[in-house]
Amino acid sequence: MGSLDPAGCDRVGPDGRIVEGTGGVDAETMSTLSVVPCVLSEAVWLTPDQQVRLLAVACVVSGIVWLLADGPGTEILHSLVARMCTTLDHCGATLGHHGR
Repeated sequence: MGSLDPAGCDRVGPDGRIVEGTGGVDAETMSTLSVVPCVLSEAVWLTPDQQVRLLAVACVVSGIVWLLADGPGTEILHSLVARMCTTLDHCGATLGHHGR
């Protein structure tokens, strides 16, 4: 968490265009998370339900990075991170119960 940096988050540049950032997470990790939606259709061994849950996990993990980088105190105080972690718990628990 020490590497999360609000200056590294998405922002609008001086020319009005969106500048994509990583919030302080290394580019390799963010690249792995961002490719999940693209490769899920190739994961034919997963059920559609499992694919949706993996997509949710990738989105939630990416979202937590942005939340914590932008304002960890506010996000934790208002339970936004806790709610996102509840989603992760649910996805992880149900992915593991399919026996595949």
